[in-house]
Amino acid sequence: MIEAVVAVGIVILLVTGLLVATTSTLKFGRMSKDRTTALQYAKEGLEIVRVIKDNGWDNIPSDSTATRCLLEGEQEFTTGSCQISTTSPFSRTIDFTDDGDCTVANDCRKVTVTVSWMDSVTRTVTLSTYLTNWRSTL
Repeated sequence: MIEAVVAVGIVILLVTGLLVATTSTLKFGRMSKDRTTALQYAKEGLEIVRVIKDNGWDNIPSDSTATRCLLEGEQEFTTGSCQISTTSPFSRTIDFTDDGDCTVANDCRKVTVTVSWMDSVTRTVTLSTYLTNWRSTL
């Protein structure tokens, strides 16, 4: 009888361990997938900003600091809700700043794309680059 109780106890411990390991693996897999998706949205945001800039430097906000949104499938800045789409948990903001670190050109803006989403906590991915009006120097 004692052997059966000990065996059942060991089986319960093993099953509990397997359940915890499986749950953790699924959670980290989902977090990794969400982070990869957010990184793709951030890279896409930088590329869209470059396209907008290449269509005309005047399309880039000239305020010393400005925040805009880029919705999914759009190539124009918006304001208001920055949720990428109505069905997406991700939101993408584009921050334009004059941070003084850009010394390569007169017309220069720092662009920071931040993609955030809600998991058990708010998570973010941020990418930054500098844009210059290189055509004005030609």
